[in-house]
Amino acid sequence: MMRQSTRGFTLIEVTVAVAIIGILIAATGALLARIPVGGREVRDQDLALRIARNKIETLRASGYAALPVSGSFADTLLSSLAAGTTSLMITSVNAKTKQVEVSVSWRGAGSSTRSVSLTTLITEDNGL
Repeated sequence: MMRQSTRGFTLIEVTVAVAIIGILIAATGALLARIPVGGREVRDQDLALRIARNKIETLRASGYAALPVSGSFADTLLSSLAAGTTSLMITSVNAKTKQVEVSVSWRGAGSSTRSVSLTTLITEDNGL
């Protein structure tokens, strides 16, 4: 009488194992695709915030009388952002107070436009 050997794996067992591994790899890839590109996104946002903060600090140090008109402004760090642009919006709150909004926009991952804005008030007597 011949006995069949029971060692090893059958073709069905190997196929099922490969299918399970394939599904796990596909699921992991889908999950990783949803995670934002952390390093670059965070670096770009930090850089944009630094540009906006520097502009606000410069405007506050210059004082109320030296506030420019609304528009864009230049910054040496802007070239580090993909398609980076800036804008400055100055509006009067009252006779002695102006609101300053500084915005920095750039092209983020997936060609989406990202932006940060900082707003402050600057008074004629530098009270704020």
